[in-house]
Amino acid sequence: MVSCLQMHLRDLAFQHVFSRLFVYNILWEDSEVDERFLELDEDSAVLGISGAGCRIAGHLSQHPQRIDAVDINPHHLALTALKVAAAQRLRSYHTFYDLFGRGAHPEHTTLIRWLSGTLPEWMQKHWRRHARLFAGGVYREGLTARMFAGLRRLAGIDGAWLRELCARPVEQRWRAIEDVLAPVLRRPAVAALLASPIQLIALGINFAQRDRLLRAEGTRFVDYLVEHLKRVAATDLARNWFAWTAIAGEYNHDDPEAVPPYLRRDRHARSFGAPTRVEFHRRDIFSVLADAGPNTWSHYTLCDAPDWMPPQAQQRLFTEILRTSRDGGIVMYRSVERGSLIARHGLERRLVPLTDRSAAAARLDRSRQYQGVNYYRIVH
Repeated sequence: MVSCLQMHLRDLAFQHVFSRLFVYNILWEDSEVDERFLELDEDSAVLGISGAGCRIAGHLSQHPQRIDAVDINPHHLALTALKVAAAQRLRSYHTFYDLFGRGAHPEHTTLIRWLSGTLPEWMQKHWRRHARLFAGGVYREGLTARMFAGLRRLAGIDGAWLRELCARPVEQRWRAIEDVLAPVLRRPAVAALLASPIQLIALGINFAQRDRLLRAEGTRFVDYLVEHLKRVAATDLARNWFAWTAIAGEYNHDDPEAVPPYLRRDRHARSFGAPTRVEFHRRDIFSVLADAGPNTWSHYTLCDAPDWMPPQAQQRLFTEILRTSRDGGIVMYRSVERGSLIARHGLERRLVPLTDRSAAAARLDRSRQYQGVNYYRIVH
């Protein structure tokens, strides 16, 4: 009993710290996969945990009726809102891409003041304080970006190294990881730092997730990270924006498909002026669900939040989703485990697994961070 209580308390502490730091500048989930499988249309209403907002901003190109973006982290929610405002209001694609594709613009202060002018007052104050992030490049900012920058310096790698790696066959990429990156990650001091609480926050993996992941993999954390890098290296590396932001510190601007969908020219054309009503909720998802009635949302995008929750909270989450949902809608979440939380809670009759879709999504997801990318059909 004490052990379970201690585990719960450490994850509460993790969440408390995570909610107050600027951690991510991008969403570390493949929003192109989600765009393909979520089935959004003009009648859709989405409740989504925002992360850094790439998926939420991407929804605009499909013109859903409504999006409710929720996050306990004000930095991530404010960044999400700015991406949404830019996608809907910035007519110039070049300006839009400079701001969020390259992450900087010489007139960033004026642009951000204008974009944030229609956002909630607390977000306007936030961006008055933090507009400078776009002076030198927003993709250099945040805890995760700084962690990757430190690892790049230790390993002596950069965008040129990654570009050369893209030209090699997969087996040679794996060898390069073993020869160049693995020795750095396995240094005792680096391995200890990577397993520390602050680095777990930077990676977005709480203690419960880490423990489940290591049990499933049967390995040490640093060895898991090396194998994870090999899985990433086996993807279409030139278009893997997760690899580029981690190793190069920026997107691959030579390929228009090597960025999250919301940044692509055709999506911008469809998102500009989108009629979608977007609201931003700086609180936990349970309070947003509690305020809603039946038939409110058709789609729920949960990131990996269920993985962070103890079983009773998972049960409560899915029960509230069923209470507030529309028949035939979709629930999506990611997990470091292969097993189904829905099955574990005995809800498969009302949240029917879309098995083929989930398997394809897990196979296609460029981040290679999750064992499960899980889609379920809501049945009332």
